[in-house]
Amino acid sequence: MRTPAAPIGFALAVGQALALPSQALAREEIQPWPTIIASVPVAGKWLGSVEIINRVVSDSARPSQLEARFQLGRPLGAGIVAWAGYVRVTTYHPGAPAGIENQAVEQLNWAMGRVAGVQLSTRTRLEQRFIRGADGTAWRVREQLRLAMPLAPRGPALVAWGELYITLNRTSATRTTFDQLRAFVGVSVPVSPQADVEIGYLKQHLHRVTGDVSNDAIPMVLTMRF
Repeated sequence: MRTPAAPIGFALAVGQALALPSQALAREEIQPWPTIIASVPVAGKWLGSVEIINRVVSDSARPSQLEARFQLGRPLGAGIVAWAGYVRVTTYHPGAPAGIENQAVEQLNWAMGRVAGVQLSTRTRLEQRFIRGADGTAWRVREQLRLAMPLAPRGPALVAWGELYITLNRTSATRTTFDQLRAFVGVSVPVSPQADVEIGYLKQHLHRVTGDVSNDAIPMVLTMRF
């Protein structure tokens, strides 16, 4: 069976996004992003999920961020799970008041299956963003394509994903259509039948009218399923 061009093209795009000049890497601080995700059945086929992300920055000139996500989901069949919930994002600006953003979010996860031994999956998120100090509600869509290649049965897997953020309307806080792009490569390691750890390198590119910003991060994600 021949491998379709789309996954190959996606993997090359992720690789290009991650391939940075050494000088750029030297200028930018690598940020640890510790993350905990827990999901649990709540009633019948319904699922509950909690996700806490701490985007840590030790550079006193750049902001750090804490994100808390609470969602309720339900499988729809054929590898598709629908989610809806609430997100609070607190951005800690050096020498200034913290920025607060509340979100209502709808999400669709689709496990597409395997192609040439690679597991393909997508995640589509629609966000209604209520940003403190901004006029109106900012709408944004996020689309992630994820590739996972197991190295052994029930063992570690190589992981690569890319996620595109697109702004759907204009507010005083959202003035560009292309919001950001994230690209990740790493490894996922099962630590028990109900938990795994994913770690790797993430490149975040944010497009702002005041100038583009890039961040280098090491996400460390513990996922637990009860």
